[in-house]
Amino acid sequence: MLTPTFKLSQDDNHVFIIVHAPYTNIGDTDIDVDGENLLFVSSPYFLRLRLPGRILENEQSKGSYICDSGDFNLTFDKENPGEHFENLDMITSLLAPRDIPNLNPNLVEMLEEDGITIEHEEPDQGTSNQYGYGFACKITTKFQNIGNEFPQIFALKAPEEVSIQERHELRKKYESLKFSTDHYLADLYDDELINPYLTSKMQWDENSFDDNAAFTEDQISLLKELSNKHYILTKSEHKQVFLSLVDILYGYCYDKRTTLNESTVESSWTINKISSTLSWFCVYNDIKDVLVSCYRRALIFPIFRNFELCHKVKSDVVSLLKKNKKCVIKCFIDIHSMFNTSNDARYILNQLYINDYLIFLQKCRSEELIELCHNLANIEISKADLSLELDELEAAAEMVCQEETQVTENEMALKMASMSLLPKSKGNAVFYNDSSTSSSDSSDSSDLDSDDDSSSSGDPLDLLSKQDKFVIKTD
Repeated sequence: MLTPTFKLSQDDNHVFIIVHAPYTNIGDTDIDVDGENLLFVSSPYFLRLRLPGRILENEQSKGSYICDSGDFNLTFDKENPGEHFENLDMITSLLAPRDIPNLNPNLVEMLEEDGITIEHEEPDQGTSNQYGYGFACKITTKFQNIGNEFPQIFALKAPEEVSIQERHELRKKYESLKFSTDHYLADLYDDELINPYLTSKMQWDENSFDDNAAFTEDQISLLKELSNKHYILTKSEHKQVFLSLVDILYGYCYDKRTTLNESTVESSWTINKISSTLSWFCVYNDIKDVLVSCYRRALIFPIFRNFELCHKVKSDVVSLLKKNKKCVIKCFIDIHSMFNTSNDARYILNQLYINDYLIFLQKCRSEELIELCHNLANIEISKADLSLELDELEAAAEMVCQEETQVTENEMALKMASMSLLPKSKGNAVFYNDSSTSSSDSSDSSDLDSDDDSSSSGDPLDLLSKQDKFVIKTD
């Protein structure tokens, strides 16, 4: 059976449902409503929804079918008129969930009824998944030596053999080896190259951006194909999921800023590379550690490596999280599309991480994203935090620049000192290069180098400053 595309909307007293089921047999269609549950069956389509509020099937209920579009238009009364149904546009979370497993009520705390459960951790539980990877580190045996299968995607070859703590240590050593002082300094002093990316504005910060724009047909098609899971996480896992969310969004925002909102075929590589979650299976317990990793990797791997650019990208993540969670979901749908169309088989990242984030984000509370946004905005990262000796590197580069400037000034002073001015006996003086063997008094500006851009009618001092050595001779 196929899951049809569907959309829901509401007013104060009604819920409106559009089910797109073309080429179906209307006579075999069955629609049943039971409180918050709605069942739609019309071969070959099957749809079972669990709504965030109760609706009624009564005499006021309406239904019609539009042959040209293949849409069923259904209208039902709310059981409690005036009630607002939350998250009617969270497509995956409306699909009827799997049965929730039996849990010890003394060990769990239900955050919401829509599918996230937080377990209280036992004292020795913290290291139970130290070799795990994937969303919330829940994978331990599904893939063996996954890094060897996808060497262009993962720097760590066998995560099931390397603990989470060891991954961080190996990652930092590898990054330090890859850091290029020449590339960093080149971007530091090339304002013309970097400035366009420092001054650009993200699409979600444009005045024309609509926070509440509905999902497109393609976006809905993806969301309805995802399984509606119930997540059971420890408190530490729950925190780690949100910190990895920042890590992935940082890579996404870096790509959007450095492509001026027009992602390229290299965008999937950029996001994959900057995020240590996606490339090293890393897990974080502190938000500053996440940002330090993002900054380091943004200064080591992509084409534009600038510390101020790193600050800008962090601000982009903050401004994105300030939007409603639908905007964040759309960004992850964009990431999903990039990975699915990548030539380097990055679809595996969707299976390990992105699919679950698309489900989880529909279920998490908006307040959690707002709290994450505030925590992120309050973190300041300095160059010293990155352990790349950037301050010392820049100081040394500045000394070299000053020395070169001093040498240039000294050379200019020597050239000026080598010039002589003889007493003038006539009204005009002519200039010629002292290396010339001619004693003719017809010398003029044609004696200058042919590639000199200066005009012969310009200031003589300007001309002098651009030649090897000149003297002034009177007629």
